[in-house]
Amino acid sequence: MKTIFKSFLLISFFTAVTAITACSDASSQKQITPRNIIYLIGDGMGYGQLSTLIMENAVNKEEYEPSQVNRIKHMGISTTYSADNKVTDSAAGGTALATGEKTNNGTLGLNPQGDTLTSVLVEAAEMGKSTGIIVNTSILDATPAAFYAHVPERKLWDDIALQLSRHTFDILMGDGLMYFNDREDSLDLIQVFHNKGYAFSDSWEEARDLDMEDKMLVLTNFKYLLPQAVEKALEWLDQKDNPNGFFLMIEQARIDGKGHNNEIQGLIFEMDVMDQVMKIVLDYADTHPETLVVITADHETGGANIGYDGRPFFSTKGHTGSVVPVFAYGSGAECFTGLMDNIDIPARLRQLMSY
Repeated sequence: MKTIFKSFLLISFFTAVTAITACSDASSQKQITPRNIIYLIGDGMGYGQLSTLIMENAVNKEEYEPSQVNRIKHMGISTTYSADNKVTDSAAGGTALATGEKTNNGTLGLNPQGDTLTSVLVEAAEMGKSTGIIVNTSILDATPAAFYAHVPERKLWDDIALQLSRHTFDILMGDGLMYFNDREDSLDLIQVFHNKGYAFSDSWEEARDLDMEDKMLVLTNFKYLLPQAVEKALEWLDQKDNPNGFFLMIEQARIDGKGHNNEIQGLIFEMDVMDQVMKIVLDYADTHPETLVVITADHETGGANIGYDGRPFFSTKGHTGSVVPVFAYGSGAECFTGLMDNIDIPARLRQLMSY
């Protein structure tokens, strides 16, 4: 097993070198300076899930509707293995996408030796960019938490919420309210956020009518509201009009659950939601030329594919080690093509942010 992972790490090293070289070559041809970065992660979204979306739009609708990936010219492929397993979980996969370093399954924001890792979102905030996290499950779940938390076990939700309260991201939208105001330690984290200048709402009906204040915290059920939440967040960021731009992390988290449960119709629905979100962010990049959109997945779930009979099917109820897509659109998109590892994606984002 150690030999296998040494080989994987060697491959990762060479792909990282190739990634940086390719990005440097592109930057030497023309200046690449994305002011805004939108990092969209489809939890559990592999090529089978994408195939299901594309075929659903092409065959099963009365009128052909091309999926949003048809608009994207710069594409890559990413491996997803973790530091201790050929098949990653969302904690290790999220940590790789957030920090550019591998860790063990179950771990968030720490390397295998227990050292703290810093995410590109935190670095963007330190550079003066506006920052945000939007997710249609709990904001404490593994993928979003990988961008701000440092815990050895992904289910330490009380601790993860406490760590989130120590950051000053501008927009936070997701579920998980009970870990902020109904805690075993009796801390009122909502009050902590209030004291730091956040406007808080636990109702989408209320939040959608608010104008951007200094910082926004919305903790409610976004199960069917991800596209609307993304539109609102982009509206708020435009109102904020930070001259340094913004870094927005979005997770369509519900693809993963449909893979675990082998729910074909549910998968089709959630991939359609992903397509709606892609349209929103790609349209935004079209009207804001200094914007880069990067779309990928932390891993594939369910072994989804389409059989000879034309029907989608699953081959497992767990994650797989399949490669996942990488799509890039807008300023700096040419840096995200070819074969890469998941840790290369934040490495390229860091390089672009440093120009």
